[in-house]
Amino acid sequence: MKITGEMTIFEALRAYPRAADVFKAHAMPCSGCMAMVGESIEKGAHRHGADLEKLLEDLNSLGDNPTERNK
Repeated sequence: MKITGEMTIFEALRAYPRAADVFKAHAMPCSGCMAMVGESIEKGAHRHGADLEKLLEDLNSLGDNPTERNK
């Protein structure tokens, strides 16, 4: 599953629980925020001043390792 900027933060966290670590590394403590349910990754990155391209690259690298996927 490719993670895109249009996806909600919640969708990314549901698909890849370790995405929480990636968001935190980009100064986005999203796993504890209620906005994660409806806010897109793109909007969240903009709100927190994160580099969207790098964030998506890091999030999608989780999909390279099958053990990172939520079963």
